[in-house]
Amino acid sequence: MFLKNLFLSLLQMKSLLNPNNISDSEKKEFKQELINLNYERSKKLNFILLIFSIILLLLDFFYEKRGLWLSLPGYRYLFFTHLMLMIVPLILFLYLHIIRQVNRQRMKSIFVILFTFFVTTNCTLTSIVDQLIHGEITVYIIGAFTIAVMNNFEPLISLGIYSINYFMLIIGITIVHENPALLRGHYVNSTILTLVAWFLSIILYYAKVRDFLSRKTIVNQKFELEEANQQLTAINKKLQVSLLALDESQNIIFTLALALESKDPYSHGHSERVADYALELAKFLNLSKLDQVNIYRASILHDIGKIGIPDAILNKPSALTSEEWSIMKSHPERGEIICSKLNFAREILPIIRHHHEHYDGSGYPDGLSGEYIPFLARIISIADTVDAITSSRPYRLARTFEQVLDELQKGSGTQFDPQLAEAFILLYNKGFSAESLIKRFSLKIE
Repeated sequence: MFLKNLFLSLLQMKSLLNPNNISDSEKKEFKQELINLNYERSKKLNFILLIFSIILLLLDFFYEKRGLWLSLPGYRYLFFTHLMLMIVPLILFLYLHIIRQVNRQRMKSIFVILFTFFVTTNCTLTSIVDQLIHGEITVYIIGAFTIAVMNNFEPLISLGIYSINYFMLIIGITIVHENPALLRGHYVNSTILTLVAWFLSIILYYAKVRDFLSRKTIVNQKFELEEANQQLTAINKKLQVSLLALDESQNIIFTLALALESKDPYSHGHSERVADYALELAKFLNLSKLDQVNIYRASILHDIGKIGIPDAILNKPSALTSEEWSIMKSHPERGEIICSKLNFAREILPIIRHHHEHYDGSGYPDGLSGEYIPFLARIISIADTVDAITSSRPYRLARTFEQVLDELQKGSGTQFDPQLAEAFILLYNKGFSAESLIKRFSLKIE
């Protein structure tokens, strides 16, 4: 069910990022751009692997002198994988020389595929051999994530590469390994981490699609705005500055948000509205710019774990069963796991995990209470509730802001931080300035 929903969500995300009005010439241009990017990255990594293989071969000879080849046969087998790690990059260097002479896109694409398959296969074989020494599959996982980050492929191509090496690993460790308990652990870990690596490669691929479409949009808008008046030119400059300021991590944020909200029409725009409410409260409390950035990113990603929740549960018009509710309550932990692979999201992981904790300790997933709940998570909890009450759901119509304030008062001290609940009410009523609010509650603002 998880894989089915994930596949459907990715198809919907693809339709959002690759609209029908994109021309064939733009599709061809994007493909060539992607091939060139993967080609340049693969060339550099091929050179690095060649240097690395020489170091590994020197270590292999050192192990042979110490007699480890006889005591642990795995070291002798590792020598052959390291030898392959040197020979194949040398062959690929010769192929690179041919490419430079001919300079054909198809040959570049073939080089990237061959190099990628070689790296993943070599890592897979190394992990199989490593069962005879350390009993780990670390090298396989490193190879999978390295390729996911370094090269951007279409989802079906990356699925083929990962599938071949995954089954090769499973068969290999099954033959080599003798400990059933460790073998089961390898099965589970390799399956989960391979899926995560594949999902990450898809996210990065569609981030490139979105970036390309954004740049094409900018070019088209720039051409039109050149014929407009000075006022439109000034607006265009601001647009250029804002778009150029977007980095890859920001693209990932919006890609993940689109993937989630495409599953549920009732939650469309939910993350952005939560971000708006949370930012308004953060500004009202005079929080630092860093806190405001973190609360924005956490708001966009706070429900990303729902990607793994079946549609039948997300869109169920009636009350959830205990089993369904248990699955639904797992989404903060799922979200933390997904975002833990993104460098920019490390500071917001506690916020994503604990945005459903209650001030009295009755929330989930960890039952934290009071000051043990991260401060920014307590803010998002209020913003999330505000949007949930004022938005329509399959089982009820949207309610008014007066009812929101009433719910905040009722839940103050139980579900919500009483100070933050009152802060939001004051913000809505504009009864106090931010300075008087900070002074009244003696909030510690960094």
